[in-house]
Amino acid sequence: MPIIVGTMRYPSHQQLEVVKKWIKIRDKYPADDAMAVQLCAPVITDENGIIVMGIYEVKEGQLEKAFRFYSSFLYEFIDIEGYEYTARVWSTFAEALAIAGIEVPEE
Repeated sequence: MPIIVGTMRYPSHQQLEVVKKWIKIRDKYPADDAMAVQLCAPVITDENGIIVMGIYEVKEGQLEKAFRFYSSFLYEFIDIEGYEYTARVWSTFAEALAIAGIEVPEE
């Protein structure tokens, strides 16, 4: 199953604005385990600010819907100064091997 990896980046001084926005919109984007399951949401800071990732395992046949849903969520924060985001689709290791025509060895 494909993985969606979203990354939000924003200056540290905008943390309160990001949290306020998240509280305002969170009910608009309820979890839907039939579409995708969040694997983790790691957070780190660096000299440029705060980085938050969302990593989701997408259910069979739900990639387009899940990508549109999560990208829309990430876009909600675009009016916050300094905010940037990316949303990418990753393959699992087994999927990447299959693309190369290699079967995953049984353990």
